[in-house]
Amino acid sequence: MIYLVPGMGATSRMYEGPWHSLHNATALDWPDYGGEKSLDEVAERLIDEHAIHSDDVIVGSSLGGIIALQVHCRLPLRHVFLLGSATRREEVNRLLIALAPLIHLTPIRLLQHLAGKGASVTSAMLAEVDADFIRAMCLAVSKWEGYHGDTEAITRIHGARDRIIKCPADAHVIPGGGHLIAMTHGEECVGVVRGVIS
Repeated sequence: MIYLVPGMGATSRMYEGPWHSLHNATALDWPDYGGEKSLDEVAERLIDEHAIHSDDVIVGSSLGGIIALQVHCRLPLRHVFLLGSATRREEVNRLLIALAPLIHLTPIRLLQHLAGKGASVTSAMLAEVDADFIRAMCLAVSKWEGYHGDTEAITRIHGARDRIIKCPADAHVIPGGGHLIAMTHGEECVGVVRGVIS
């Protein structure tokens, strides 16, 4: 099975179009927020709720990739694909990490309400994600110690113009791609996934 895990302020709708052509792939939404404070707790929820096995593949965008790595630490997966994601906290934009402790002051629900009035898929997705989950995960990423496990089963796909998480040297680089390459460059991402797991 291939599980497609969205970014922090996104839903399964992040994986439309070309992603539907991946055989045996399921796009996930974040579980209903149950007070999880750590990345490990969210990873454990995904494993339990979706019965994830070691022969499965996880494709994760941004936070979804970080959670995929935490799953991989607990349950070595067949393969992990990181789309515009990080393996170390230091790869995340420094300003975002520095501002994370102030997330409790951010009027996320107001922003979501305003985003919900927008016409774009990105705005609609943001409006659907639990504000408390967003707060908790911002703090969790700011405290993350990074991934220190085996990298043989990990493939990174990254947009050259990503300003949220800097493009690593070991990634399949998508020229012109930004942080949301799963949405803007889905065909190219799917091509890399197919090429690696086929």
